[in-house]
Amino acid sequence: MSANSNRADKKAPVGKSVSLLEDDITFEAEPGKKDALFDENEKIVYKVSIRNNTQDKQTGSVGYTILSNNGDKVISQKSVEVTLKKDDSKSVTLSMPAQEAGFYKLNLTINVTDYDDTIRRVFGVSPKKIRSTTEKPADFDVFWRDARDSLARVPMEAKVTLMPNMEKGNTSCYLVEMKSYDNLLVRGWLTIAKNRKPGDKFPVWLVVPGYGGTGVKPIYGSTELAVFAFNCRGQGNSKDKINPTKEGYLTTGIESRYKYIYRGAIMDCIRAVDFIFSRPELDSKNIIISGGSMGGYLAIATASLDKRIKLCSANNPVFCSYRDLVGNKDWPMSDFMKYSKARRLPLEKILKTLDYYDLKYFSPNLTCPSLIGISLLDNLAPPYNEYVMLNNIKAKYKLFVYPNLGHEVPPPLFTYLSNWMMDEFGMF
Repeated sequence: MSANSNRADKKAPVGKSVSLLEDDITFEAEPGKKDALFDENEKIVYKVSIRNNTQDKQTGSVGYTILSNNGDKVISQKSVEVTLKKDDSKSVTLSMPAQEAGFYKLNLTINVTDYDDTIRRVFGVSPKKIRSTTEKPADFDVFWRDARDSLARVPMEAKVTLMPNMEKGNTSCYLVEMKSYDNLLVRGWLTIAKNRKPGDKFPVWLVVPGYGGTGVKPIYGSTELAVFAFNCRGQGNSKDKINPTKEGYLTTGIESRYKYIYRGAIMDCIRAVDFIFSRPELDSKNIIISGGSMGGYLAIATASLDKRIKLCSANNPVFCSYRDLVGNKDWPMSDFMKYSKARRLPLEKILKTLDYYDLKYFSPNLTCPSLIGISLLDNLAPPYNEYVMLNNIKAKYKLFVYPNLGHEVPPPLFTYLSNWMMDEFGMF
């Protein structure tokens, strides 16, 4: 999702035959704070830049409307008059009233002679003050300890197969197969330097999949690093017995917290760590787990449960503060509501299962250094929900906030991740 997808369609004026090119009039906005995060005691400031590239004078107004986090209530709005001569440009500073801690939707509008447009943004106010309004289940930790105990009783029986046709340069690729929770077979791809010496140990980058079922494929990177691209159940090449539709994955087994698919999926990720520890060529003291979206969820949940992981990286992690998503029309709540209606299953029953899988209840147990990226226009992992989870983390973490992006992070963050990982692993 790009920032431009949060703009309303441009419209020619009624009653005039006008053909506007995309750049006839430009309308852009930047927050007074780079990350669009303000303090409770300061005004909300946005700088609006307008450029009139037409040969006609433009008159009208620019303004703002601040809406509540769910968009159902107008908090404040105002507009100011503007006039632009032909080939003219102008900057307007919109200063808005200070707000209480939380997140707010913001519509920035322009309405001039030959041009209408709306830029949609989100800003935060003292987000570190946001706290969960619910308590985690009393037996949450016991629930997950029991899951790990069940996993430990399943022999791994790992099988590692060299894939000569998937070799690239000086990097070999291996298919990894192993038994996991409920005796289910799961798979992944291990890439590692081909010409390694006896006794060499390689730090491990464990990559877990995002939502959708396509999973992760072999990743070829530095020959100083081993990469384990791992597919938990129902993802990528781990679909033998569990292979729901993309929509169905989210609700598979949800009527029981013991049978919900994510109980096994998270245990699969811990089994991946077991595999790393079983291999003499892998440096079990230097493991980073990373992923985006559902992969970000799995990364944080796994690192919270398994202290053998040294570093964690998560971008736009989903499934934070489920109960605060009730009423949200976007995924994942839309799929839960659809399932609830189709099965005549009370939503509260679904939420009681999800309480055991909410990332905000895992994150207090995250103890390793972490790198986390979030985006303020993300409708799948809304910033309010992200901060509910983030504010439960007690350990050190580095946070990157992108105010103009949706469910994505920019390429420079991956460069930062690579450099950070290499520094932490002592790879120079």
